Amino acid sequence: MPNLNPEVNYLNAVSFETNFNRIPNVSFTCQAVSIPSLALGITNYASFFSDLPIEGDKINFEQLSISFIVSEDFSNYLEVYDWITTIGFPENFEQFSLKDSLAQSTGIDTLRSDMSVIVNTNKSNPSYNILFKDAFPTSLGNIDFNASAASIDPIVVNATFAFAGQFTITKIT
Repeated sequence: MPNLNPEVNYLNAVSFETNFNRIPNVSFTCQAVSIPSLALGITNYASFFSDLPIEGDKINFEQLSISFIVSEDFSNYLEVYDWITTIGFPENFEQFSLKDSLAQSTGIDTLRSDMSVIVNTNKSNPSYNILFKDAFPTSLGNIDFNASAASIDPIVVNATFAFAGQFTITKIT
């Protein structure tokens, strides 16, 4: 018979912190993070009767998705917006040359950045660090203004990020 632990503490959906090196203002106002799903590819082995699935050798990771409250001065929104426009097709030649210098620099002036999600225990102690290496934004959601809204809720925007390889989950000791 398996050894079941009757005193299991379940993962709490609101016990997390974010640390996004390139976008610190977004880290502060982050409301939701969706840890990406992953899927192992398969191949089929043909037989006379029915094909047999065989495990593949490549894992496909979805992109990292976050939601954050937009600050009144747009500072956090502009962090992601400016990052995307720096990576994307530039409007002029000066922007294109900036891309090369950013690829070589460090800190918040880079094209890619590490992003961490720190999962806390039910007592708000850091427990696990989920690290996404060399992340960069791929989309920034729309801002919806609505003059007929029944309540004054803060505006929340979604953003998605691609990252290099796989993400790692490590225990914080």
